[in-house]
Amino acid sequence: MALKHGRAGKTLRNKLSKVAVVLGMMGFSTWLIIKISVPWLAPVAPLLAALVIFRLLEDKDVSRNISALSKGYAGEAYVGKVLETLPSGWRVFHDLDLGGENVDHLVIGPGGVFSLEVKNYSGKVTATPTGLYNKGERQDKIVKQAWRQSHKLRELLGVEVVPILVFVGDELEGSRVGRLMVKRPRELVPFFRNLPKVWEYKEFLEVVRRAERLVK
Repeated sequence: MALKHGRAGKTLRNKLSKVAVVLGMMGFSTWLIIKISVPWLAPVAPLLAALVIFRLLEDKDVSRNISALSKGYAGEAYVGKVLETLPSGWRVFHDLDLGGENVDHLVIGPGGVFSLEVKNYSGKVTATPTGLYNKGERQDKIVKQAWRQSHKLRELLGVEVVPILVFVGDELEGSRVGRLMVKRPRELVPFFRNLPKVWEYKEFLEVVRRAERLVK
């Protein structure tokens, strides 16, 4: 099994925890205000506090944000588990800090260094030589994100870093957007295992040490 560093989806999990804390505090504040201001309603204060939280969750922006965070976390956690089944000799880094943004996964092994950006989209994703589409809408932003992160990692690690977009979702068609690889989670381990060795163990260890400094 591959040696792992960090925890998959940690950033998104922390964001979800903060949302839960805020909602809990608002519910508690509602309960406390009712108990102090309207004592005769104290027996039903917990129910009213729960109603406030429920109404907040009905807000489209709040609901959309929680859904996006939850799907993102589920996707990163799932891909992380898949990557950890790589054989010994591979290192898997989760949730690396680039300052202002995070890399979902970094894989270092005999076949090179790879940065993985995970997306958990609903609907069909289509990768073509000239563009990436989800439900027919062009997704240039995440293509640029994948390349930007790989370039930043190359500066920090001192080696070439190959970006890969990984889609956890309903349907994926195509395998590349230009030179950018696009894969399903189940394709990752066979892909990495079949790569030829590209460097010596000493170089590998040096890059691993540099990557360890980026783990949150």
